[in-house]
Amino acid sequence: MNAAQPLKRISRTKVILQGFGFLIGLALLGWCVKQAFSPDNQRQLAALRQAPVYQIAMLCSANAVVLFCSGLSFYVSLRPLRRLNFWDMQATNVIATFLSYVPFKTGMLFRILIHNRRDRVPVALIGAWFGAVSIVMAITLLPLFAASLSTREINSKWIAIAVSTGLAGYAVVCLLAWYFHGTRGMAILRAIAERMGGWARKLVRTTFVRTAHGGLDILASPKRVAVLVLVRLVDMASQALRFYLAGMIVGTPIALDTCVLLASTHFVVGVMSPAGTVGTREAAIVGTATMLGLENPQAMAGIALLVLASEAVVNSVLAAVSVMRLGAHRMFVPRGENEATSGITRIE
Repeated sequence: MNAAQPLKRISRTKVILQGFGFLIGLALLGWCVKQAFSPDNQRQLAALRQAPVYQIAMLCSANAVVLFCSGLSFYVSLRPLRRLNFWDMQATNVIATFLSYVPFKTGMLFRILIHNRRDRVPVALIGAWFGAVSIVMAITLLPLFAASLSTREINSKWIAIAVSTGLAGYAVVCLLAWYFHGTRGMAILRAIAERMGGWARKLVRTTFVRTAHGGLDILASPKRVAVLVLVRLVDMASQALRFYLAGMIVGTPIALDTCVLLASTHFVVGVMSPAGTVGTREAAIVGTATMLGLENPQAMAGIALLVLASEAVVNSVLAAVSVMRLGAHRMFVPRGENEATSGITRIE
């Protein structure tokens, strides 16, 4: 059997599974719509029709801040290794976020293609870069999620859990990255691989591993990691604010601590879902509300849909602007050095 045949079969299987997952997401979205328009939620719909314009504007603004913080996180993390155009990075992030609605991790593939073809960042370094962004995301989000899940309210215990676990994660990441980064760190990894022998010895000497190893420079600076954590905290605060504002708009106020937990669930499910974010996040919000024992879990369907609707409007408008910024005809065309690094704001 040709070696390419199993790969094709695996690829075809993944496409079928992710396509099926997308259909399930659409079904979940339909279920959420049905819940939102149920007789029990007619008061919500009436409140939405009468919502002040400034509240809708604030909700859309919160979505824009979420997008900006996400793009800023990618920019700051790559800065010690590559200095790319700040607004091009933001435009790439907006389009990738918009593409995350569809399955097959289209948004992630778009990021990789843009940064590899247009910005000429090696694939190995892209992997290390995205890994660093994910690690910072984890040490920021998981403490908030754990604290909210443990206490169900923001109090002294919530603060103690969030701060202690967050600082522990921060310290571990910075220390490990500092220990294994740079020339000395590469020598340590090679020494470990030599003792292991076999495939490890060969792997550590490949160009791919040497290039990916440079990604540890992102996390080896405590100051840079602190900035990235701060950006993510603003991001999560904006995501929680979306649920708070959506609840106010439809006349179903949500406590701030619950907003943090709902926003965390919404974000994690969106990141983890291989079949696109449509439907899965909204169903997760209703499920979380049921698990928390909220008075009217069905009302969360309307709130989640309002968050999705406002997000989709902001993302689609900014995605159109971003396509014009990058240029549809030259989006994947390699750029010159001066063009690639122009327009950078200084962020240390």
